[in-house]
This record gives sequence, structure tokens and C-alpha cells, in this order.
Amino acid sequence: MSKHAFWQALIFAVIIFCLGLILGYFLESRQSEDIYSRLVDSELNILDEQLRQRIISDNNVSCSIAKDSLFSFADKIYSDASLLEEIDGTGRLGDLMVLHRRYDLLRTLLFMEANNLKGRCGEDFHVITYFYLYNNEDVDVSSRQNYFSRLAFDLKTDNREKIVLIPIAVDTNVESVEVLVKSIDLRVYPAILIDGEEIVTDLITLDEFSDLVFGNNNTSMG
Repeated sequence: MSKHAFWQALIFAVIIFCLGLILGYFLESRQSEDIYSRLVDSELNILDEQLRQRIISDNNVSCSIAKDSLFSFADKIYSDASLLEEIDGTGRLGDLMVLHRRYDLLRTLLFMEANNLKGRCGEDFHVITYFYLYNNEDVDVSSRQNYFSRLAFDLKTDNREKIVLIPIAVDTNVESVEVLVKSIDLRVYPAILIDGEEIVTDLITLDEFSDLVFGNNNTSMG
């Protein structure tokens, strides 16, 4: 009886082990497919942004149409990138650095388009760019980044039709981002850039931030 029970337990253990291997294989395949799908989607988004800018420039698209297109695309990219941040935080899909680099490249293109459109059309909207560190393990810096991120998001939420919000990680080895931060002499992170001009690096309230963005307060907080 003891030998019979032993062989039953052994067979059961082998079956469980094999099922675990099969399940692991399918999960890994699913994750690989998910990552590939997201890579393709990010590539299409980059091409889409480049073509949008080209069409708007070459066809002299009206400011109102260009603005609507900008806001719609920027909101989509913000939503997609936020979802990627949540997935990355769980570690469910492994190392997603290449995806983050693509989104930082895309958001840099959006930054250029938004500021160019504001300069060309003088439209009544504001470009809020949030610069942060992706590879960060400092608790204090993480706390500041969470605060700045929430600050920018809350103001955007209260003024959806007046603010383009563009978060950009500065340490994902994207050359265009490195050139951008050097061009505005940005050295402290996290930081918020308002309309490509004023830099906020100090902790401020939502009301103070709103005053800075909408011109009710001319005091620099950076």
C-alpha cells in the first residue's frame, strides 16, 4: 500500500510539474505577444505624430482643427503611457524600457508640436511639461515626483480644454530628450515647464500653480 501511494504521489507531482511548465510557457508567450503589440502600437503612434505634423504644416490646416487634433492625440498618448506605467509597476511584463523610450520620443515630438502651434496660432491653451526620473530609487525624489505628477494631473483635470499635459522621463537614454533638457538648462528633477518658458521646481499648492499657468501671478517659483 505504501509503494502504491508513493507512485500515485510521484505521478501526481509530475503531472502538476508538467502543467506548471505548460502554463508558464503560455503566460510567457502571452506576455511576449503583449509587448510586441505595444511596440507596434508605439511605432504607429510615432509615425502618426510625424505625419500629423507634416499634414498640418504642408496644408496650412486651421488653428482650430490643429488644436483639436493636438489635444485628442496628446490625451490618447497620456492615457496609453499611464497604463504602461501601471503595468510596469506590477512587473507583469518584465523590462519595458524600450517601450518607455519610444513613448518619451513620442512625447518629445508632442512637446515640439504643442509649443510650435501655440507660437503660430496664439491659441488660448497652455503646454505643461512634467520632467521626471524613470530610473529612480530615492524615496524623497519619488515622493516629490508623485506630488508634481498629481499637481499637473489635477490642473489638467480641472482645465481639460486649456491644458496639454506632457510627461517626459529624462533618463531613458533618448538623445532628443537630452538635447531638449540641455536647451532649457534643466538640471533639477522633478520639474514642470510652463509654455516652454517658466520652470517650477519648488513644492507649491494647486492654487499657486494655477496662478502661474493662467497668468494671475507673475512670481517665479523655480
